[in-house]
Amino acid sequence: MQVIENGDDPVRLMKLAELRPTDENQNDILLQTIVAGSSEVEHYSRFVVFKCSNCTNEKQFTHLEDFDDWRDMPTKTICKDCNIPMYIHQNTKGQLRKVLLTEQGVANPTHLTGFLYGDDINELNPGVKLNMRGTLRSRKKNPKDLTYHRHFDVMKFAKTDDKPIIPTEEEIAYFKDLDKTKLISSFAPHIYNMVDIKEALLLTCLGGVETDTARGDINTLLLGDPGVAKTQLLKFVTNIIPKSDYVSGKSASGAGLFGGVDNLSDGTRIGKPGSVTLCNGGIAALDEIEKMNDSDRTYCHEVMESQKFSLRKIGIDITWEVKVAIIAAGNPKKSRWNPELSINENVTLPESIMSRFGLIFLVRDTPEKGEDLLIAKHIMKVRRGELKPELDADMLKKFIIYAKTINPVIPEEVDDILLKWWSDLRKEDQKEGGLAVDIRTYEDLIRLTQAYARLHLDETAEIGHAKSAIEMLNTSLHTLGMNTPGQKNASIANSFDKTGYIQHVFKEPVTEAQAISKLMEKSTWFPTEESALRQIAKLRSTGNLLDSGGKYSWI
Repeated sequence: MQVIENGDDPVRLMKLAELRPTDENQNDILLQTIVAGSSEVEHYSRFVVFKCSNCTNEKQFTHLEDFDDWRDMPTKTICKDCNIPMYIHQNTKGQLRKVLLTEQGVANPTHLTGFLYGDDINELNPGVKLNMRGTLRSRKKNPKDLTYHRHFDVMKFAKTDDKPIIPTEEEIAYFKDLDKTKLISSFAPHIYNMVDIKEALLLTCLGGVETDTARGDINTLLLGDPGVAKTQLLKFVTNIIPKSDYVSGKSASGAGLFGGVDNLSDGTRIGKPGSVTLCNGGIAALDEIEKMNDSDRTYCHEVMESQKFSLRKIGIDITWEVKVAIIAAGNPKKSRWNPELSINENVTLPESIMSRFGLIFLVRDTPEKGEDLLIAKHIMKVRRGELKPELDADMLKKFIIYAKTINPVIPEEVDDILLKWWSDLRKEDQKEGGLAVDIRTYEDLIRLTQAYARLHLDETAEIGHAKSAIEMLNTSLHTLGMNTPGQKNASIANSFDKTGYIQHVFKEPVTEAQAISKLMEKSTWFPTEESALRQIAKLRSTGNLLDSGGKYSWI
């Protein structure tokens, strides 16, 4: 609890969990809370006039003048002279709305029914953070009850959604000059390697440009064996993205994730949004998606494509806006990936869900002594606090917030490159049971290109951004064994010696992160990220590499 001085009217800034019975009927409470659901608009009596049908007697009752609580306003009364019931001659009403107040980001959230009054009660949507000035009260639900149900009468409220942390001019200048590979290496630095996946998740955080007819959010799926840090990556994303949440599909229902119907303490039915719906404007990290029930997983269809959630129950007809990117993780059907089986045979997810993910990565846990030792050493470095990324979590958060203010435009010549590659990809023969390549794939290429432009803080998408987007999707599909345009040419690399392979890697302009990833594909020559970095530094010092806009190419 914090006391805020407000002239002669100080208030106590409190959380739901801090309310106690001694706080009842006190008018100095400023409550920090979140709207988790709301009822229909209802009316209540503010001014009542009773008249006697036998004489001229009348009685008037006014809320706040005669009764502090409108619930005490009488509904019937007796004429003192005639001793008969009086009838209601006039009943002036006000409007109210019941809301379910809750907390977010705590292990055991407290819930409380709130009553909002006035003309602006329709402005509140689920997930809105509020400061509410009001009075805590309690009532018995039934006269014979031994306990009292709490509720909060709100006198006034103000939205207090977390304001984005805007970087300073000096920080913006630093971001513009920053080697963008440092951003990727600063993403989940406690996890060893996985450069392509970290880059993909960073692009997911940045997203594309939303239009009236197309979403801008990129949905990403991480498939793979247990113990490959999928959960850690998801949790890192929720730490750097405002309005994000981590949920497990194993322990959550469709109603808990997206929305359902709940009852307030007085029995009023309300539409209650789930965890994903409350992440509107952020990212929902959905772990163990394969363990969700099929009936619950169908809730994902509308949210992932049209970014809306419709709730149709008896007495409830609500459509919520859910502009959220979903990053999901799941294990194969038989715990570990079987390369002898097709994608559909390995994965329990239906094709209708798979097609809504713009990027899908398969992460394998393959025992290899040298690599295992490097992972173990990296973990020990993290435990000893020896790992110092270029950007900490707060700076990374600021970069993402600033980059998302940029809305890159894709010129026609850049779009032509995307269209040609997508068209060639559609013509590729794929193994039976592979992923579908359709118009959604092309739309995801557009989003990825815009995300790369945001990564480089460019107002206009360039050919290099389009090629990076193609390379990212290409890498994603390769992890699943899919055929892509140019894959046959890539196989020529197997016949290169070390020098020839290095020249092949830098044949087209690549970022440092992409170069490291490609070099490490030849683990006999470049077993670690450090060895690949040393090779790049050596080539730069000898003048063999041209550095242009953060990308390297062979001279």
